Amino acid sequence: MEKFPKRNFKSINCINFNMKFGIVCKQDDKFLLDSVKNIIALLKRKNHKVELEKTLNTLLKMNEVELQITDMTAKIILAIGDDATILRVFRDIGSKKIPILGISSGMLSFLAETDVNNFEIALKRIEQKKYSIEKRARIAVSVDGKVLPFALNELVISASRGATIVRYTLKVDKELIWRDSADGIIIATPTGSTGYALSAGGPVVSNKSNIFVVIPVCSINHNKPFVVSDNSEVVISEISSPATCEAVVDGKFRFGLDSSTIVIKKADYPALFVRFGRELNSKVFGKLRKRIETADMISKDAPPSAKFIYKILQYEGALTQKEIVRLSLLPSRTVRSALDYLVKAGLISRQTSIRDTRQSIYSTV
Repeated sequence: MEKFPKRNFKSINCINFNMKFGIVCKQDDKFLLDSVKNIIALLKRKNHKVELEKTLNTLLKMNEVELQITDMTAKIILAIGDDATILRVFRDIGSKKIPILGISSGMLSFLAETDVNNFEIALKRIEQKKYSIEKRARIAVSVDGKVLPFALNELVISASRGATIVRYTLKVDKELIWRDSADGIIIATPTGSTGYALSAGGPVVSNKSNIFVVIPVCSINHNKPFVVSDNSEVVISEISSPATCEAVVDGKFRFGLDSSTIVIKKADYPALFVRFGRELNSKVFGKLRKRIETADMISKDAPPSAKFIYKILQYEGALTQKEIVRLSLLPSRTVRSALDYLVKAGLISRQTSIRDTRQSIYSTV
């Protein structure tokens, strides 16, 4: 089994050696791409090797090795952007045991360890081996025997059409827990407890806890969040709804359900994070306070659609208007009006997509 550096924060002299870094980034932000170029230049000056995610070479106009994430052989992968970028890397990496260093583009991130402005300091710590590898549980999901990507945050079962009831049966370790009618159900890891699960009434869970949280969304039967051991097998079956139902992994990967049986277990392959310090829980609560303070910036008189879309952008990261319409299930006219309100209020930014200049990308500031 591969050994990762132990927690050792003693000062040591910098050792001259070469490492291979994989680079993945959010590709619709031209300002972020400039930062990525600077990061690559710094790595090259220090004689490190670089692998770029496929298609990134063209955007950066560089002649580097480009690979799919699953084909990378890097010692560490740099996931540069927002939480959605970091989640995508862990979703695509599958069972490969490559640690990820999350690097935020400046916006609030629960998963990033540093930001683009402090990467040189982070690189120095890596070179001096002043870092540790943190393991976080992921969820393994199978639908009628078909294996879905691992979930780092959560699995959500819901109807594809908003305000539509889903009926289902929940069993844990073959024991019937409840039959319910609700807007949906969430199975969250400790990492995902600060995301959608928290908004649905779930608790904040320490990352060191060996549990999953099962949270019914607007349960008609008034069922409450249920905490289970992460060694348990959770089964959701007898799923029905007037609309098509979906299993959604980490807010992005969607899989249609049709009277399916879903089996949920802890994945055999944890997510590996590069960490520079020990203060994990205090960092999480600090970020939660900041998110609450930011949310308070929205006027109480703001349109409900604006508040809803702002929460979507906080959770999902940067999105196009078309993506916001799909996720919110609101009419296009309502979404346009809400986005104009949020931009004028200085709560979100609007940038032109470098892939399609006819589209704009919206993100929280």
